[in-house]
Amino acid sequence: MTHWMKHWKFISLLAIVLLCSCRKSLTVEQENSTVEEGYYQSAPRIQQSVIGGYVDLRRALLANYAWMMYGEARAGDLKVAVAFQQQVASQQLTATDQNLVQLSDWGYFYDVIKDANDVLDIVEQAEEGVLSTYQYNVYRGEALALKSMAYFYLARIWGPVPSAERNNFGAQLTSEEVVAQSIVWATEAQRLLPWLLLNDDGIESTALTAVRFNKTAVTSLLAQEHLWLGNGQSAYDVLTNTFTSSTADSLSGFGLAIGEDRRTEIPEAPLSAGILSMPLATFNAIYPEGDARRAGMFNISGNSATLIVQDASKVDLLPVREINLLFAEAAWRSQRFDEAKEWLIKAANGATEDYSALTEETFGDALLLERQRIMVGTGQRMFDLIRFGEVPSYISAFTEADVTKGAAYWPLSASSIKDNGWSQNAYWAIP
Repeated sequence: MTHWMKHWKFISLLAIVLLCSCRKSLTVEQENSTVEEGYYQSAPRIQQSVIGGYVDLRRALLANYAWMMYGEARAGDLKVAVAFQQQVASQQLTATDQNLVQLSDWGYFYDVIKDANDVLDIVEQAEEGVLSTYQYNVYRGEALALKSMAYFYLARIWGPVPSAERNNFGAQLTSEEVVAQSIVWATEAQRLLPWLLLNDDGIESTALTAVRFNKTAVTSLLAQEHLWLGNGQSAYDVLTNTFTSSTADSLSGFGLAIGEDRRTEIPEAPLSAGILSMPLATFNAIYPEGDARRAGMFNISGNSATLIVQDASKVDLLPVREINLLFAEAAWRSQRFDEAKEWLIKAANGATEDYSALTEETFGDALLLERQRIMVGTGQRMFDLIRFGEVPSYISAFTEADVTKGAAYWPLSASSIKDNGWSQNAYWAIP
């Protein structure tokens, strides 16, 4: 049995035995896991607490195929082979379907945040000598990155959300405030995390690095957060100061490992053959004849194009292939247009378009198109449309006025806003 297989069995066992929640509804108020006092007094046990954050992030994004429903499925790019797909694509997000109700609940993301805050406490309270410097830095860095990512998802899915931090617990935060604080955590995590994580034998492990936060992944996350707030220069600085010619061989993406979970709404094989597809007409419009990526990314059968999954053992969230796109956007938004074109041309290898002829006025549309093509399957499409201000252009159900009222964000379940002073998004509120 490989080291990683043993590691994932350990994660599954931890999810079932140690960090299970018995809550029937998910709110920002959470039940505490019962852990014996003094339990976290060894490095392996502290690592268990870190892994719990990944278990809950996995639940947040895989339950009901959430990462797709919040992303490409809602934007109409990809279809998920489940019954409630059409309701999501038709923006019927307040329907009584139980899957949609669960997708409207933000509780799993707050579970991740609580996990991360617990880890930060555990790491700081560990007795001297329990953790090596490497372990302290990695566990703290992972907790900060997980918390940053969870809040970033909350802000992109629901807009304004409550804080779950001790200093302002329950405070109503704007999406901009949430992302600004997420940047602070991701910045510290970037300083702490290594390019490659070590396994239990102290050997660099590419398998472990691919499913836990690392320097590449948290840098991509940090750049995304800066771009969400319109901080092109900050994103550019983060990228250029981190990704250099000397680090090219150290890059690694980040994804969620696939495995069993006691919760029935968590699919065990979310990337199984045929689960993600698009109509052939949509496929031909996105990837025209001559685009070299047609064959490598999709299988065509009849009137459907099915996404080819190179590695079904994990769901990619922050893949290395996004880095050139992030450089292109950061350069463009920091008034480095010629450099932005160079990065986009590099990212779009195989495209039929001549991007050397782009103007500053046409660059945004080209970048959005290439993000649609290259980032397919990562769940970012709807977030891209929001960030680029293009939701009404691609989703006919919404007008500019609808978006102003919050239509681009997801409605909240009744349980999420019960007894906490929070109210429904203005667009999705009952008239």
